[in-house]
Amino acid sequence: MKLSKLSLIAATVAIAFCLQSASVWATRAVGVTVTGQITASPSPTQIEIAHHVYLIQPNSPAANAARSFFLGQTVDAVLSAPGVNGQPQVVSLVLHPTG
Repeated sequence: MKLSKLSLIAATVAIAFCLQSASVWATRAVGVTVTGQITASPSPTQIEIAHHVYLIQPNSPAANAARSFFLGQTVDAVLSAPGVNGQPQVVSLVLHPTG
């Protein structure tokens, strides 16, 4: 009888650990990361990376960070899923590690 209760507890703990990883995946940002050099001076509303213009999402971390980057720096830009207008927007902007 004790062995069956122990196996039931072990199975419950295993299921709890499996479900925990699902909550971690749910908090991940959805989108594509674009890496490249800034080819035009960034503004609060848009940035040009590798000769492609991306809109910056208003009130996002990228809107605050865009002012700290300069022409020629290599950055990683995380894009949102396409919105109402069908174009993704930059939601996060960080200096590439090789910078």
